[in-house]
This record gives sequence, C-alpha cells and structure tokens, in this order.
Amino acid sequence: MRVMRAVWLLIALTGLSGCALLAPGQKPEVHLVDVQPGAHQGFEQHFVITLLVLNPTGSELNVSGLSYNLKLQGEKLISGVAGGMNPIPPYGQSTIKVPASANLISGLKIIGAFMESRSQSVNFELEARISLGWWHLPITVVEAGSIDLGER
Repeated sequence: MRVMRAVWLLIALTGLSGCALLAPGQKPEVHLVDVQPGAHQGFEQHFVITLLVLNPTGSELNVSGLSYNLKLQGEKLISGVAGGMNPIPPYGQSTIKVPASANLISGLKIIGAFMESRSQSVNFELEARISLGWWHLPITVVEAGSIDLGER
C-alpha cells in the first residue's frame, strides 16, 4: 500500500512539474508573417499562411499540431490546421507554412464593413491553438493589432 501511495505521489509531482513549464509568460508565441493566395474552389479561397513560432522556454517544444483562425475587422476570415511539425529548440524559433482556407462570403462582409467605415487601418486577430505531444490541453496564443493601409 505504501508503494502504491509513493507511486501516485511521484506521478502527481511529475504532472505538476510539467505544468510549471507552462507558467505565465512562458507560452509559445505565434506571429503572422505572410499570406499568399492560392487556388479557389466555389465559395472557398485557399491560402498558404506563413507563421513564426517562438519557443521562450529552456526546453524543446514538441508541437504535435496547430490550429488557427485569422479575423479581420472582428470577422473570422481564414482558418486552418497543421500537423507533423519539427520540434522547436530551446529559446528557438521555427517558420512554418500551413494551408488555409477562407469563406468568400465572410470576405465580402469584411469588405463591405471596411468600405462603410472608411478607416485607414484594418484590425486583425490571429488565434492559434498549439497541441504539445505530452500535454493534452491545447495552449491558446492570440496576437492582435492593426494594419495601416495609408492613403486611399
């Protein structure tokens, strides 16, 4: 009985040490680098999205999968998933190209809202959910900002 209790205590301590790796400020960062249009099919436009994933920790980041949504002016425009990514070294970064698709109807709504507001900038939000091989809950990372379009 004492052996079983010691085993469970060891498992719990190992789990807590894994959680410590995900302390606030130690989450991976995901940045949108480039969006390249691809073919379209019906009401769906395909893209190749380039993302920069940063590992701010002292241990290797084994990413098993990534899903993301790109919103413009608050409307979800582009979404995609990726898997089979190479590990990211400690305090390292990796640029990945991932397939994406957009619904053209959502794109038309965004264009209409943008034309009505006559704004000089477009607000964006990139939400990425990163799955790690050993951690079952995805880590959500959000990057938001605006793109200045200058004079029209």
